[in-house]
Amino acid sequence: MRLPSELSLRIGLAVVALAGLADSGYLTAVRLAGSDPVCVVGGGCHTVQQSDYSELAGIPVAVLGLIGYATLLVAAILPGQLGRALGLFTAFVGFGFSAWLTFVELFIIDAICTWCVVSAVLITLALILTVLRALSPEATPAGSADRSAQDLPPREPLPPAST
Repeated sequence: MRLPSELSLRIGLAVVALAGLADSGYLTAVRLAGSDPVCVVGGGCHTVQQSDYSELAGIPVAVLGLIGYATLLVAAILPGQLGRALGLFTAFVGFGFSAWLTFVELFIIDAICTWCVVSAVLITLALILTVLRALSPEATPAGSADRSAQDLPPREPLPPAST
């Protein structure tokens, strides 16, 4: 199986990050305005948004989502190892946090927010994309060396060493 190219994975991650920014941006704006989010399916958005779990250390979870998705966008823009590492770390932490919040919605709050489900799907996609990017042949040192060698002009032989 051939993995998608580094560029394709970065573009995919950028699209996911922008969608996540839109999702968490909407929830942040609604929260700051003091109104309720429109709940497209079901009716748990108000319950989730008003719960004790909608903040972490006084910071709305939606704002944390904005920070996370903005970081994923930066990771998508950054080429090479730094972009791969930042994306993988951010997606892994975001996925874990999202899984915990989903557990809270299902078993503690007993309400589901459509916007939170969208975010959970997006962060799962981000994790998949960042893992594929980390596994990409372009991410390995050998892959980098192969690409670099192709871009360089042929080397001239070294002169014999004088003694």
